[in-house]
Amino acid sequence: MRDLFSGYLNLHNLDRTLVLDILAAWRAGSVGGIPERMIACAPDQVRISPDIWTQNECLTNLVLPAFEAAIKLPDLWNTIGTETEFSTLATECDGLPHTVDRGPDQPVLIALNWEGSPDDVICLAHEVAHAVQIILSDHKQMPPLAREVCAFLGELLVIAHARTAAPDLYPTLCDVWRRENDDYLGSDIDLLAVALADPQAQYHYRQNYPVARLAAIELFNRGSGEWLRQFFASGRDGMRHIPIEKLANRAGDIANYLPAMPRSEPETPAIDAYRSLGAMALIDIDYWEGQSETRIEDYYADLLRHLQDQTAFVALNEQRKPIGYATWSKSALGGGCTLTRQAAPFGDHLALQRALERHLGDMAGMTARHNRSARQEQVAW
Repeated sequence: MRDLFSGYLNLHNLDRTLVLDILAAWRAGSVGGIPERMIACAPDQVRISPDIWTQNECLTNLVLPAFEAAIKLPDLWNTIGTETEFSTLATECDGLPHTVDRGPDQPVLIALNWEGSPDDVICLAHEVAHAVQIILSDHKQMPPLAREVCAFLGELLVIAHARTAAPDLYPTLCDVWRRENDDYLGSDIDLLAVALADPQAQYHYRQNYPVARLAAIELFNRGSGEWLRQFFASGRDGMRHIPIEKLANRAGDIANYLPAMPRSEPETPAIDAYRSLGAMALIDIDYWEGQSETRIEDYYADLLRHLQDQTAFVALNEQRKPIGYATWSKSALGGGCTLTRQAAPFGDHLALQRALERHLGDMAGMTARHNRSARQEQVAW
């Protein structure tokens, strides 16, 4: 089941549409970004050299104190010391840092290389977070996505702690975190998007990283508290703590970048019509749902027909910026209309409907047709 990406979605009880909405929210700038508790700072050239700060010193002076303060575990050092084991990756192989749960009877294995760079500090924070999650969960396996949220939270907790515990290092850690987003929120998002588009796509572990990264930022902004310890200890129930729907709902929180529409000019109705056509096309570029599969010539012909039949309406806000549009068909018998499309990519769905009601007036029998719904027709108002 886990070999296919569809099996991965089932394992995490994830809906494909919700994940698509999260990616749409990220592209719109509604999720992600620099966490609220991290200040934007210019990268510094400070590095930790092995002769100044060893891996054990970094663990003792920075990483574990960060976790102890955030998760409220004052004796974490003894726990890590007795229930984990560190090893070095073989230099001749291309192995990646990793943490392995070898069962409750053996220490958790953390494998990484240490050269004393800021990248190594972030890596140590990530892998120790995995180990803390395994130990607090009493070795009950956590779903991969939730597991990576814990690890990314660990990175952010250590960076935030460094602001006071290692202020010379803090700007560089911020820079490492931003640089790593080029992969986690770059090539890995492409990998996830491809899988979401293909029901037969194969599962790859890096498909966890984009949503996990965004969820970690969201949870980090919440601050520390008992919920954080409960999350790390939740094991198989880890997904209950991930704000999947909250992130997906941000897809509608898109800033309206469209220019204001000029006022109508009665002497040039054709220009007004083409302005409306252009506005609807720009709206669909952001909204895309249900139109991305349409051929461009069919899309153009359909909107032009609606404009000619006066069955299209573009709603404007107070600044005369387009906030959405609707199209409808008139009943052949008269006395009723069926909405064929309502698109409001900037979250103004209610404002669009209210403006449409005012435009059409009190129309009995108004229905809405949803091509992707099991109920083909639904009452609109």
